[in-house]
Amino acid sequence: MNGPVAAQGSPGSRWWAGLFLAGVVPIVNAIGGFFTLDFLLSGQYTWGRTLRTFVLSLSLLVLAYEFVYRDLQTRHPEWTGRRLLNHVLGYSVAPFFGGMALLLLLLAVTRVWKG
Repeated sequence: MNGPVAAQGSPGSRWWAGLFLAGVVPIVNAIGGFFTLDFLLSGQYTWGRTLRTFVLSLSLLVLAYEFVYRDLQTRHPEWTGRRLLNHVLGYSVAPFFGGMALLLLLLAVTRVWKG
């Protein structure tokens, strides 16, 4: 099988793909990071919560690979692996850790308010 073939689409479909990549993917990853850290800090490691967090983590990995890495690889076959990885870091990993940082910030603020 040859390498990926550049996608041919209408300008409207490219606009929606860009909106999904720059809007939806970072928001989903930020929410995922928030809830993953909430699970880790809660200390309530029941089977149900553990399984939900595991499925969430796997879903985020699939999202990052299929809908960020593979999509960009298809739309930009001339890009190197390093450039693709940098985009995965920017669209998926950074928002994930941003969601974790948001939870830590909220915890810090609520502790200060409680006195």
